[in-house]
Amino acid sequence: MKLVSCSAYGVQVALQTRFDLLEHLPSPLIPVPTREASGTAPLVRFEFVEARSSAGRPLFVVAEDGARLFASPDVKAAARTLESRVHLQVAALTDQAVFVHAGVVAWRGRALVLPGPSQSGKSTLVASLIAAGAKYYSDEYAVIDLEGRIHPFPRRLRLRDAMGQESSAGPVISMVDGEDLEPLQPAWIMNLLYRPDGAWDPKELTPGQTLLALLKNTVAVRRQSELTLKTLKLAVESAMGWQSQRGDADAAAREIVQLMDAGNRRSESNENALEDGNPDQLYDEIL
Repeated sequence: MKLVSCSAYGVQVALQTRFDLLEHLPSPLIPVPTREASGTAPLVRFEFVEARSSAGRPLFVVAEDGARLFASPDVKAAARTLESRVHLQVAALTDQAVFVHAGVVAWRGRALVLPGPSQSGKSTLVASLIAAGAKYYSDEYAVIDLEGRIHPFPRRLRLRDAMGQESSAGPVISMVDGEDLEPLQPAWIMNLLYRPDGAWDPKELTPGQTLLALLKNTVAVRRQSELTLKTLKLAVESAMGWQSQRGDADAAAREIVQLMDAGNRRSESNENALEDGNPDQLYDEIL
């Protein structure tokens, strides 16, 4: 057995597994620069092992802090579950950033954030935006530092086939490949709802509405509410917010690119509107 230990955003992860199972996991396990954690950092322990089912067949088991979390005869499915759970625990326990469920790409040196829950089509839309010329930052989390800037979280894109099965797809430029992706100020935050026949009809959001779209998809909003609100306000200050339904990802990507290129600055009235809002009312809607 091998013990793998890493740390990101002040959260320490310890993984007990077999050498031959490591090939099914991404390297590094957390797609950001890691370092040794301090002695006071939160510690989460995982196991990724092979067991046997009642019929004697191989069964791949993921455990967290000693409790079985997932078991499957499909080693790749178990590995993806472990990866997602490690990332979620980092997102939930860190006090160094705010993690929002969102796709993120860079366009002309600024960040586009696409908040939305899992299985809402973020990865497919991000892939289409990359094909249109955007640079990949994440298909799962917008990592917002305490100054309101977006940092990359470049795990491999996860797309679903026609049967809804998830897979890791395509090469993705990441820090592992030697390219440093700089933190960016968010310029566009687009709250998009996928419908197979969805019509593209973007409506501009107020800063308060834009903040609410991020809050609804923030991982640790209840644990660190004050830090979350302060950080997201900084992110929203420099961004234009939009809302629309959207259909086909490729068609939506073309519309998004046109929208981003058409207007690069928010109005002065929108910049001031956030200061006039009541943050507690936003939290009442979430909590």
